[in-house]
Amino acid sequence: LRFIDKKFLFFSISEDSVIFARILFTLFAIIFVYSGLIYQVEHPINPERFSTFLDAFYFSVVTMTTVGFGDVTPVSEWGRLLTVFMILTGVALIPWQVGDLIKRFLKTSNQVENTCSSCGLAFHDGDALFCKRCGAKLPQVSPSLQ
Repeated sequence: LRFIDKKFLFFSISEDSVIFARILFTLFAIIFVYSGLIYQVEHPINPERFSTFLDAFYFSVVTMTTVGFGDVTPVSEWGRLLTVFMILTGVALIPWQVGDLIKRFLKTSNQVENTCSSCGLAFHDGDALFCKRCGAKLPQVSPSLQ
């Protein structure tokens, strides 16, 4: 796989790393939001099951990944409705985000480094004759360099 390097502060990171970090950030942000909501809804009614935020966090992770152990369950109507939203979010969001990462890996797997002299775009399809960004003619790359 080819990676497009970018500078971030003092580190060089690939675009794939940025996509992976976005996926992790999105998942953890949603899990933390749902954990806070379920804790606020269930703790006053069900303090023996949702005694701490960590209990709510555990419940959110187990619910969003559709593992569903059943050891912690909401008893209020709002808690159950929120649980349905968690399940739907987990079923829809996780495959969608992972699909984006897989598409990115597949997209870069057939690209070669052939820098455009006009705009500087570094990676193009192996059989490309013109730059996909600006349309300028690409320098011919010998097969041994690919």
